[in-house]
Amino acid sequence: MVGHADSIYCLQFDTQKIVTGSRDRTIKFWDVETGQCLHTLTGHRASVLCLQYDDDILVSGSSDRTIIVWDMHTHEIIHTMHGHASGVLDVGFDDKHIASCSKDATIRLWARDDGRLLRTLEGHRGPVNAIQLKGNRLVSASGDAVIKMWDVETGECLRDFIGHTHGLACIRYDGKRIVSGSNDHKVKVWDADTGECILVCEGHTGLVRALHFDDKKIVSGSYDQSIRVWDIETGACLLNYQSCHSSWVFDVSFDETKIISASQDRKIIIMNFAYNIDSTHII
Repeated sequence: MVGHADSIYCLQFDTQKIVTGSRDRTIKFWDVETGQCLHTLTGHRASVLCLQYDDDILVSGSSDRTIIVWDMHTHEIIHTMHGHASGVLDVGFDDKHIASCSKDATIRLWARDDGRLLRTLEGHRGPVNAIQLKGNRLVSASGDAVIKMWDVETGECLRDFIGHTHGLACIRYDGKRIVSGSNDHKVKVWDADTGECILVCEGHTGLVRALHFDDKKIVSGSYDQSIRVWDIETGACLLNYQSCHSSWVFDVSFDETKIISASQDRKIIIMNFAYNIDSTHII
C-alpha cells in the first residue's frame, strides 16, 4: 500500500471513500473499508492544503496559490483558478459558488460553472485560515482573531464575532451556530444571528487546528496531538483521544459511526464507534 510521502493536511470522507490532500502535492482516494489507495491526483505544484468534494466535482487549494476543480468521475482537471497572492488555505462551494481564502488576507468567490472570479472580500487583517459557505452567508476565520460573516451576493461584511484572544485556525457553520477553534486553545460556539458566544470548550493545550460538529457534539483536533469530543450543549469533554497521532493533528471529521483524522505524522486514523465497538484503524 502506497501512502502519502509527507504531512496530510486535509480530508473528507463518505461511506465508500476517504479523500486526502498532502504536503507531497497529491490528492489520494482511499477505500474506507480496506484502506487501499484507489486513485492519486497530481496537478498542484506545492502542498495541497484544503479540499471539498460532492458527487460531481472536487475543489482543492494549494500553497501554489491556485484552486483546481476536478471531475469526480474522470479525475481530470476542469478549471484552474488563479488570483490569490499567497497560499490557498481553505475552500468551500455550493451549487453556484466556489469560495477560497488565503494567506493573502482575502476571500475570493468564483462561479462554479466556469471558474470566473465574481468578487473579492477584503476586511481581515491577517491570513484567512478557514471559511464555510452556507446559503447566502459565508463565515471566515482569520489569524487576526476575528470571525466575520459575509453576504455572498453583495460581498458586504454583516457581522464580526469578537472573543478569541489569539488567531483562529478553523471554523464550521450550520446556518444557526458557528463553532471556531483558535491558538488560544479554546473551542467556542457562537449564535450566528446575534454574534454572542454561547459556549466555551476548554481542555486542549495547543492550537485547535480542525473541528466538525453536529446537533449533539463537536469533534476537535489539535497541535497537542489529541482529538476531543465535546457536548455541544454543555461544553463537557466526553472523549479525549490522546495517543492516536504522534504529531500535530491537521484535520478531523466524523459521521454516525466513525471519526477520521489526518496528521503531520502522515497517518490517517479511523476510529470506529458503531455498535459500541471501539476499534482504531490506521492507513
